[in-house]
Amino acid sequence: MRIIASIILLLLTQSIVCQSCRAAETVDYVKDVLPVFQKYCIGCHTEDEQQGGLVMESHRALMLGGDSGLSITAGEASSSRLVLMMRGTLEPAMPPEGEARPTEKEIQIVESWVEQGALGPDGDVPLKLELKVPSFATAKGVKRPITALAVSGEGPRAIARYGEIEIQDRDGKTLSKMTADLNKVNSIQFSRDGQRLLVASGVPGAYGFAAIFDVSSGAREMELLGHRDIVYAAEFSPDESLVATAGYDRRILLWDAQSGELIRELTGHNGAVFDLAFSPNGRVLMSACADETVKVWQVKTGERLDTLSQPEGEVFAVDVTPDGKFILAGSSDNRLRVWKLVSTVRPRINPLIATRFVDESPLVGMTLTPDGNRLAVLSMAGNLKLIRTKDWNLSDTLEPFKETGSDLAVAPDGQHLFVSLMSGDVIQREIPETRSIQAVAETGLMPIYMDLGPTKEWKESDLGGNPESGDPVAVGRNVEIRGKLDHPAQSDRFQFEARRGEVWAIDADPVDKSPLDPIVSIYDEQGQPVLQTRLQAIRDSYFTFRGKDSNQIGDFRVFNWQEMRLNDYFFAAGEVTRLYMYPRGPDSGYNVYPNEGKRWTYFGTSHTTHALGEPGYIVRPLAMDETPLANGLPVFDIFYENDDDPMRLAGKSSRLLFTAPDNAKYTVVIRDTRGDGGAGFDYKLAIRPANPSFKASIGKPNATLRRGVGREFTVRIDRMDGFDGSVTFDIPDLPPEIRSNLPITIEPGQRSARGSLWVAEDVQAWEGKISLDVHARGEVLGRVVERNLGSIGELTLGDRPNAIPSIQPIDRTVEEDENWTLTVRRGETVSARVVIRRKDGFVNEVSFGKENAGRNTAHGVYVDNIGLSGLLVRRDETEREFFLTADPITKPGKRTFFLTGAVDGNVTTHPITVEVLP
Repeated sequence: MRIIASIILLLLTQSIVCQSCRAAETVDYVKDVLPVFQKYCIGCHTEDEQQGGLVMESHRALMLGGDSGLSITAGEASSSRLVLMMRGTLEPAMPPEGEARPTEKEIQIVESWVEQGALGPDGDVPLKLELKVPSFATAKGVKRPITALAVSGEGPRAIARYGEIEIQDRDGKTLSKMTADLNKVNSIQFSRDGQRLLVASGVPGAYGFAAIFDVSSGAREMELLGHRDIVYAAEFSPDESLVATAGYDRRILLWDAQSGELIRELTGHNGAVFDLAFSPNGRVLMSACADETVKVWQVKTGERLDTLSQPEGEVFAVDVTPDGKFILAGSSDNRLRVWKLVSTVRPRINPLIATRFVDESPLVGMTLTPDGNRLAVLSMAGNLKLIRTKDWNLSDTLEPFKETGSDLAVAPDGQHLFVSLMSGDVIQREIPETRSIQAVAETGLMPIYMDLGPTKEWKESDLGGNPESGDPVAVGRNVEIRGKLDHPAQSDRFQFEARRGEVWAIDADPVDKSPLDPIVSIYDEQGQPVLQTRLQAIRDSYFTFRGKDSNQIGDFRVFNWQEMRLNDYFFAAGEVTRLYMYPRGPDSGYNVYPNEGKRWTYFGTSHTTHALGEPGYIVRPLAMDETPLANGLPVFDIFYENDDDPMRLAGKSSRLLFTAPDNAKYTVVIRDTRGDGGAGFDYKLAIRPANPSFKASIGKPNATLRRGVGREFTVRIDRMDGFDGSVTFDIPDLPPEIRSNLPITIEPGQRSARGSLWVAEDVQAWEGKISLDVHARGEVLGRVVERNLGSIGELTLGDRPNAIPSIQPIDRTVEEDENWTLTVRRGETVSARVVIRRKDGFVNEVSFGKENAGRNTAHGVYVDNIGLSGLLVRRDETEREFFLTADPITKPGKRTFFLTGAVDGNVTTHPITVEVLP
């Protein structure tokens, strides 16, 4: 017993001694405890991800505890929740099941720290903590990846690898190396004089920093340390007084480039910030982010001026053109976007002016040539493409790389590009000379119009051949043929001779109640279909809400609609339409030309029904000798074939305009669209010279003119044989009692315009009815063509309406009949007011329309922000602010404008003038 007691006493003594020794060893929070927390805990307990409400990024936050109360009881490890959960004696055990667990030694370190009072750090916790990860040697013969590249205007270039930056001369000879405390280098930038190098680096999950090195010596001049995660971008301001940094921690920091002092922080992004770009004057900073946005910041105040939210994926690269007019961004949705930079002083909407599909893989980098004429874009797949900044179209596709590209830079001479690869190589590519933009824009021949006299009429039986045989029957150069399709699947063939550039009209009509639905095609002497044009897809899309029948003009809801622009051509299932009006309000889609009636098609294509989910593309016509560029999207060959009048003037008849590509014989083939034939399938086929012209008409106004308001009327033209000019309408003998916005002009390519006949409130009554004749005037092939449309109707004078509306400036009041001028620049939005003067007792709401609110605007000018209810003055109210936007495609100039209110049979305001400025 005496021996056993001695042993127990010895063990107790040793235990007390050991505990005393352990207590005597002070546990340091920064050196000993924080690495354990970083390894097992902090990943799920950050400011941004507070699981259980517990934050462990700082000592102070840790001691505050979480949703379940205090996590640590200082001096009492056995009752501290954090310790008990680490040991698994308190549910839930932490780290959670499936995650790496701390060792016994690591748990004892935390216990000892708690027993010693859970003391915090003495001063600030250093950001640059040691990253404890396994070290792996690089295999022999394997080059280390190049992660960043920069070229100085003075000649040297910098190449960054993990932990090292190498400065080389123009011949690739190493001048110096920088290795001081570098990890993965994400971006590098030379100062203007090439003497300093700005570097972005850091350790993922630990800290990030930027540093400035002396190029000649490799010495570090300054370190900018303030990010909680790796830094992806560091940029000198244009005058090099500031440095902007950004990275994975979502923050953007502005630093004094001379003192290294932190000036301000810009917050608002919800993801990693990958790239930064200053405007040329240094007043504005752009940031590209994983949250699928580009943000515009005022450097002086840190105010966010705009958020550009059109990208459909992470934005990896951002830049500003040398003239400061445009913001450029490349993103993971394979597209380049261009915005007009207007928010340089105060918050404003920067309009999106171009979106271009560039590659089938994400766009990871871009750089402008020194002259600003072209933009080089690098994709993740290793493809390198050049974009013309004149029109933002693809100009060249350079030889691709077999490895993933990491960065690119343009040589000071603007003739070469350098691209760094993850394989460890730097590849040089020559920049080809700029192509002629005018040559690319040419899409056809110089048209030749002919006058061959009256059309000669022929019966099929008089032609001396069999048109349904394999050999076509020769006919004259200006003929009308009467024939029929006697059998199902029959095709009749007629051959005529045409000279290069001549424009011919091919008309195919059923006759004598024929059930025929004709389709015509044109073939060359080798029996091949004749190519009309080639359309290159530049953006991809699909129908997202519902399909379309072959007539509809409205509510084209398509994917990526924000990237499309007015007048873009939209290709789907062989049909080409053209975008007329943007979606208006939250429950609408695009309208296509002509914005009324049945839709038009272009390039002679036929009207087609479209299904939900069916692919569609924004396309552009290629020049006859232009080689399509490899942008990853298809090219569509459009042949001369049609089974409907593109402008829907001829019912189910076919109308096809043919411009002969060469001096040759061509065959017109006519058949039934459904492959039918038999008794009664008679047709009339005309092969005649095209004769461009127009038919004019007028939609008459309400015959009773009310005092103090106007009545709206519509003028229209039907365009024949390719006439695309403008037509002006006027009433030559308008009496002084009636005012109007005449003359009014239907713009080229448009179908209609709106007019108003307005009388003053105090106008002297006239006796009887007034009848006014309307005239139309246009120029066709260099000659003036006039049309007398007859009377606009017999007009009488009525009483004052229930409401007299007027358009007023936003900041003042003018007379209701004053023709004042509202100015708006292309790509911008202005506001005005519609004011109504109510008749006693009239309290009803007055609507001024929805998607077509606003009358007689130039194409591209529209009433914006209308919402579900449109432009509406509500019950008992007397005015409403409205917004007028001028799209970038709008032609500068002046045009009258008015509003039409749905009251007393529709009444109009007195017209004002809207002037669109460049």
